[in-house]
Amino acid sequence: MIHLSPEARLSIILPNTNKAFSEALKNATPEQLETLKEAKDIKSLLTSVFQDKTTASKSDHVLLDLLKNSTAFKTMGSFSDTLQSLVNDVKTSSELTSKTALLENFLKNVVTLDANTLKSQIASSGVFMESKFVAALQKLPDLIQNLEQLKTALSKMPQNEAKSIHAHISALLDTPNFSKASQNLDTATQLSEGIKRISESLQKLLSKSDPLYSNEVAILVQKLDQSSVIQELKTTLSQIYGSLLSSNAPDTNALLDSIEKLLKNMGNTPSEDLKAFTHQLQSAITQGDTSKELSSLLSKLNAFTNPKELVTETFLQESMANDVKSALLTLKGDLTLSNDPASSKLLEQTEKLLTQIDYHQLLSHLSSSNSIYFPFVWDQLQEGSLAFKKTADKKFYCEINLVLKEYGELDLMMGLYDENQLEIQAHTEKPELKALIHEHIADLRTMLIKSGLTPRSIRIFERNESKTPLNESYASSEGSDLGFEVKV
Repeated sequence: MIHLSPEARLSIILPNTNKAFSEALKNATPEQLETLKEAKDIKSLLTSVFQDKTTASKSDHVLLDLLKNSTAFKTMGSFSDTLQSLVNDVKTSSELTSKTALLENFLKNVVTLDANTLKSQIASSGVFMESKFVAALQKLPDLIQNLEQLKTALSKMPQNEAKSIHAHISALLDTPNFSKASQNLDTATQLSEGIKRISESLQKLLSKSDPLYSNEVAILVQKLDQSSVIQELKTTLSQIYGSLLSSNAPDTNALLDSIEKLLKNMGNTPSEDLKAFTHQLQSAITQGDTSKELSSLLSKLNAFTNPKELVTETFLQESMANDVKSALLTLKGDLTLSNDPASSKLLEQTEKLLTQIDYHQLLSHLSSSNSIYFPFVWDQLQEGSLAFKKTADKKFYCEINLVLKEYGELDLMMGLYDENQLEIQAHTEKPELKALIHEHIADLRTMLIKSGLTPRSIRIFERNESKTPLNESYASSEGSDLGFEVKV
């Protein structure tokens, strides 16, 4: 049985449990230690870990600098190589060989890389193990929040179906055993059945969109806004009027009254009243259409229809079943108690892997991003890491830092915005790699387009060609409205 505790998440930033933190402190100057001491009391630790951070503290910057510049972390090597070595060595022990199945399954070759495999490898990497504890505890609170948001959205809708669904949600939330669903599978099954019924009702409701929010009316509004010929305007207004006669939206009667007055009083030229009506109609559509909000909430609701995922222990057990850090911690415990002569060497390898995971967990926490080691077996790779970040303006960034055995260092920064617009910047250590990338740019562009991405720019530099750090250099190119661009 796994027992949940907030200390699991707190351990990410405590030096006595996070080996990366402990290692970084060995290289700290007296001034840096003083800064860290000031901010790393228990109160600030709890605030830092359990609340969303909007700004990084001074001590975060100091510790982040220590991590990135520590010699120990610059020579960690390939996680997959170390893991492969550990698996091979553990297999020689009859006592421990059964412990290698999960770890061996994680060793996927880079040639198998696709979207689903990458997602699975990242989720299983161990970097998010503590987050899975939090997710397990948040299942019911998140469900309650989702249902309350649905009630709010439904209360704005005039349809009887919406009122009925609203009542069903209220009844479900008032169920006496609701809070016990996280502890009992039978109760969770009853709850999930209620959620499924609500989901089905919402789908039917969404299929019956009010005429005011239909594509037909949207096209007519656009036509109304663009036309200046009186007869065309009258025809368009009449068509809108006909569409709204079957509408039950709250603003419908007021809109119908406005159309009647316009048709009665419209002269030979468009009036200010027509502009006012167009604005009135557009506002009614924008403010009253809850279909997008409902669709989003329905999508979230469907994530709670599996009763096993509502039970905290079951959800956690399944989440941990493929987690590398969980497997390594289990192996570490077995090695500590083992009498096998090779256990000390195996324990050292296990500790090294756990330290690498700790490093990326701490790096993620301090930089407000998701940092992870390169999660694939690759013969050409000496070491590598990935980092993902989302900004407030809904731009997504991925930074990839690789050390290749033949070509040296390769740093990539990619930015995704407006759903499919992609910018790529590469810095190579050796000119041979720059030339090789340039040779295959056309192929890269074709593959990106086939996958649904639009490459707005691909820029390739050698290290000595740009003095600006990668992130700052990339940020300076944001907002470019150019077409596809290649700079070499």
